[in-house]
Amino acid sequence: MKNILRAWMIIFVSLLTVSTLTAREVQMKNTKQGSNLKQTTAGCAPASAYDWLDINNVRARINTGGDMWWDLPGGVGSKYFIPKAGSATSMFSGSLWIGGLDINNQLKLAAQRYRQVGIDYWTGPLTIDGTASVDEATCAQYDQFYKITRAEVDDFLSHTDPEDGRYVPSEDYNIPPSILNWPAHGDVSKGQSYYLAPFYDVLGDGEYDPYSGDYPYYDISNDLCKTEVITPEEEFQGTVTGSILADQVIKGDQTLWWVFNDKGNIHTETSGSAIGLEIRAQAFAFATNDVINNMTFYSYEVINRSTFELTQTYFSPWVDTDLGYAFDDFVGCDVGRGLGYCYNGKAIDGSGEVEAYGEQPPAIGVDFFQGPYMDPDGYDNPSFEGDSVAGPSFGGTCEIVTQDGFLREMTYYTEGALTTQPTIVRSAAINGVNFGNGIVDDERYGMRRFVYHNNGGNPNQSDPTNAPEYYNYLRGIWKDNTKMLYGGTAYLTGAGTVGPECNFMFPFDSDPCNWGTNGLPPNGGYNQNGFYWSEETGDNGGPNPPADRRFMQSAGPFTLDPGAVNYITVGIPWARAQSGGPWASVELLRVVDDKCQALFDNCFKVIDGPTAPDLSFVELDRELVVYISNSATSNNYLEKYEEFDPNIIQPLPGSDPPVPSDGYYRFEGYQIFQLKNAQVSVDNIYDPDLARLVAQYDIKNGITKIVNFNYSDYLGANVPVLEVDGGDNGIEHSFVLSQDAFATDDVRLVNNKQYYYLAIAYAYNNYLQYGVDFPYSQGQTHPYLAGRKNIKTYPAMPHLTVNGTVLNSNYGDSPKITRIMGNGNGGMNLD
Repeated sequence: MKNILRAWMIIFVSLLTVSTLTAREVQMKNTKQGSNLKQTTAGCAPASAYDWLDINNVRARINTGGDMWWDLPGGVGSKYFIPKAGSATSMFSGSLWIGGLDINNQLKLAAQRYRQVGIDYWTGPLTIDGTASVDEATCAQYDQFYKITRAEVDDFLSHTDPEDGRYVPSEDYNIPPSILNWPAHGDVSKGQSYYLAPFYDVLGDGEYDPYSGDYPYYDISNDLCKTEVITPEEEFQGTVTGSILADQVIKGDQTLWWVFNDKGNIHTETSGSAIGLEIRAQAFAFATNDVINNMTFYSYEVINRSTFELTQTYFSPWVDTDLGYAFDDFVGCDVGRGLGYCYNGKAIDGSGEVEAYGEQPPAIGVDFFQGPYMDPDGYDNPSFEGDSVAGPSFGGTCEIVTQDGFLREMTYYTEGALTTQPTIVRSAAINGVNFGNGIVDDERYGMRRFVYHNNGGNPNQSDPTNAPEYYNYLRGIWKDNTKMLYGGTAYLTGAGTVGPECNFMFPFDSDPCNWGTNGLPPNGGYNQNGFYWSEETGDNGGPNPPADRRFMQSAGPFTLDPGAVNYITVGIPWARAQSGGPWASVELLRVVDDKCQALFDNCFKVIDGPTAPDLSFVELDRELVVYISNSATSNNYLEKYEEFDPNIIQPLPGSDPPVPSDGYYRFEGYQIFQLKNAQVSVDNIYDPDLARLVAQYDIKNGITKIVNFNYSDYLGANVPVLEVDGGDNGIEHSFVLSQDAFATDDVRLVNNKQYYYLAIAYAYNNYLQYGVDFPYSQGQTHPYLAGRKNIKTYPAMPHLTVNGTVLNSNYGDSPKITRIMGNGNGGMNLD
C-alpha cells in the first residue's frame, strides 16, 4: 500500500465557487499593521544550523532559518560555488516572501533577506489547533537538517523483501541514521501534526518504522506523477494516494529536508504581523552527466496553520544573485519560461576578485516552475499552448490576453469527441500549470510578475525597510507607491522609461503577446521590429548602469484559506557560453532551462539509464579475469533494462497518420575502462590521458556505431561524438585482461601493481534519425545513454599464486565434448 501522510490540511480545490471573475489590487494606504506582536509569537532564538548541497558540480550552503547561499552576519559572503571546486560564486542569498490582507484589511507578511536588520522565520512545525503556535524548545529541536541520499534509500530497499516490502536484516548491513532518524512524526502532545516528513508506509498502519520496511518517501517508480487529484476528504483525513503528492515526496539524488515557520518570534525583518505559516522545505540536486549537473532545486510546502483567511495574497521567491563580482550585474526575464535571470553587465566580471568569473562570465536563473493555486472559478481554464485534446486551449494565440477574465465558448475534445462548452479565460495560463487539462480548478500560477530592486541608488528602487514596502514589491509597485513602467529602469523618472504600466521587467523578446502590459503595445517602439527591452537597451537603446541587483518572481493575487496547502517549486539553471559575451550565456541559459523544465514536467524523475554492472576479478600471473554481473536489485537485472523518456517527441514527427515514437531506451551493452589512477572518475572517461576503453560488449542486433550529437557552447551547434565503434559482437560476462592500456613499451600487465577499472552500461534509442544538415530538427540527438548509478572504481592487482589454488589451464580452456545422444545442458544448444 502506498500512503503518504500528513495531517489536517484542507485544500478547497473543486468545491468552492467565486462570484467575481477578476481580482482588484488593494491600495496600500488603507492597510494597517499590527502592534501587539509579542502576544502572538514565541521567543525562539535565531536559527543557526546549516548544511551543504554538494552532490554535483554545485556546492551550496543552505541555512535552516528560511534563507540560503550565504554564511550569515559576520561571515565572508556568498556560498553558492559553481564549479564546486572553485572560488567563483553565482548566488548570494535567497528566501520566500509571502504577504496578504486579513478580514480587517490588516497586512500580514513574512520575508527574509540577510538578517542584519532582523528575522521573520524560525525553525520547527506549528500547532494545528488554530493558534499556529510554537515554543522555544521546538524551535531549538528543529534547528537542523535531515539529510539523505537516494543511494541510501536504494541500498535500504535492496535489503527488503521484493514481495511484501518488509525489511530483511542481514549481518552486512545496518540501516543508516538518515533513515532511522527521519522526522516522520510531530509531537502530538504539543499539538503538532502527527505526520510531518513524507514516508512510504509499507504496512499502511500510519506508523513510521524502518524495521517494517518504511523509508523516506522517494517516489521510486514515479507512480505519483500525473495521477488523479486528491479529494478534500483525503486531505482532511491525512492519508492520501494521488498526484498532488508528487509535490510533497522527497526528490533528488541528495536532499536536505527541514521545517520552519513565521511565528517563532517578532518579525524584526519586516515589522509585519505574523501569518501562521508552517513551511516544509527541501533543497535537492542530481548528479548527472549533462547540464542538470550544474543545477539545484527547491520545493516548499506552505501550510496556513492559522484560522483566518488572507485575500490579495502573493508568494514570491526572492534572490540576490551577486553573479561573481556583485556590482556589475544585469537582470532580465523570460516570460513564457517563467524564468528570471542574472548576467554580467560588463564583458569581464570583476577585476580579479576571488568570487569573480573574469572573461566570458556565465548566466544564472530561477525557473519558477509552479506557484500557488488560483482562486477556484468552477471551470477548467483553457491552456495557452495545446491541441485541445485534453481540454480547452488557445493554441498559442495572443487572444488569451485580451480575453482574460471573460466567459467564452470554446471547442475541444472530451472523451474523444468534440464538444463546445463555456469557460473562463485566464491569461496566467501563459506560464502557469494545469490549464486545459480536463480538471476543474487545479490551475496554479507561474511567474506573474518579474520585479527587481537595487542595493542603493534611487531610494524608491532600493531594499525594502518595512512590511508595506515588501508588499509593494510583491505587487509590482515601487516603494513610493508608483507603478512600474515599461522601458529604462522601470521607474517613472528613469532614463528611457516610456510606459505603459508593466508586470515584467526586461522581458527582451519573451512576451510577444504583450501580456506584461495587458495587451497594450509598449511605447518607444519596443517589442516590434527586433527592438526589445533589456538592460542592454533600457536607456533609450543604450545600456542601463550595471549594479548590485536583486530580483523576485511574484505569483498572485489569490486567497489563502485557513488550513490551505500550497507548493512553490523552483530550479536554478546555470550556463556559461564559450564566446559571444555575457548575452551569449543568457541565450545558452534559455536552452539549458528547457532541460530544467522537462525535469519538472516529469516530476523530477531523471532518466537513469541502465545501472552499471558489478565487476569481480580473479588475479593471476600478469593477467586478470573479469566477471560482469547485475544484482537482483539492478534495473538491468537479466539485462532487461527499459526506461521511458518523456522528452522524446510524440507522435513521430512527419508521420501521417500520426504514429507513436519509440519512447523507450533499452539496454544495449557494456563498456569497461582502465583508469590512470584511483582519483579518476566517470567524468573523465572521454579524456584519453586519464581513461581508456579496454573492453566493450553489446547485443548482436546490427548496431555497430552509435553517435551522439552534443550541443557545443563554442560553436553554437550540435557536434557529433562517436560513443560506440565496432560493436555488435554479442554480450560476454567474463573476459581476460592482459595488457596495460597506458603502457608504452612492454604492454603486459605487471605483477603486484595496482590497476583501476570502471564499468558502465549503456542503452540505445534512435526513434528518428538525426539530420546533421538540420541542427534544430526533431531527430534523436542522443541515441546513446550511459547509466549513472552504481559506477565504481575497482582496484585489481595481478600476481603469482602463493599458497593458493594453481590453475593448470588458461582462461577460455575447456574440454572437447562430443555429443553421442540426448540434448544435454537442459536442451540448450552448445556452441
